[in-house]
Amino acid sequence: MEKITSSDYQIMQIKSASEADSELMKSLVQLLKDAVAKNYSVGFMKDSTEADFEKFWIDEIAQCESENGLFLAMVDRTVMGCVIVTRESRANGRHRAEFRKLLVHSIAQKQGIGAALEKAATSYAYQLGLKLLYLDSATAFLVEGVYEKWGWKKSGQIPKFAQNPDGSLVSTWFFYKLLD
Repeated sequence: MEKITSSDYQIMQIKSASEADSELMKSLVQLLKDAVAKNYSVGFMKDSTEADFEKFWIDEIAQCESENGLFLAMVDRTVMGCVIVTRESRANGRHRAEFRKLLVHSIAQKQGIGAALEKAATSYAYQLGLKLLYLDSATAFLVEGVYEKWGWKKSGQIPKFAQNPDGSLVSTWFFYKLLD
C-alpha cells in the first residue's frame, strides 16, 4: 500500500452489522494484523490468526446497534484507522465509557487520523450525555504527550500490565477525560 496524505481519508461511524460487508471486514482484519506486526499491545499476540481478528470485529460490530460507537477512518473502502467507545452497562457507571482500540495503520500515521478519530469518539460520547471517558494504553508515542495534547489526564501506571505481541511485558498507563 502507498502512504496516504491527510486529505485522503474520511471518518465514518458503523451503526449496524449490515454496514460491515466482507470487504470492510477484510480491511478491519488487515488493520489489526498491521498493529500486531508492528508489535503494538492491542490484545493479540504474534500467533493470533485472521480468524481471531475477524471474530473480534464480528463481536464489536454486533454491539454497534447499542450505544457503543465504532468510528473508522476510510480511504475509499480501506480502513486506515479505528476507535471504539464502549459504554458501561452497569447502573452505577452509565455516565462513562471506555475509549478503546485507537489504531492507525502504519502507512497512514502522522496524518491527523488519530486526532480525527479521537475527536469523533469524544463528540459522540458527549452527545450521548456521558460525563467521563477512560482508556489504558501501552503505546509509548501515545502515552508520551499525544493523549494529553487531546485533553486527556494521566491517572497512573501499572508496570508489566500487558504484553506486546512478541510476549514482552509492558507498562500500561491509564487516562481519563471529563466531558462536562
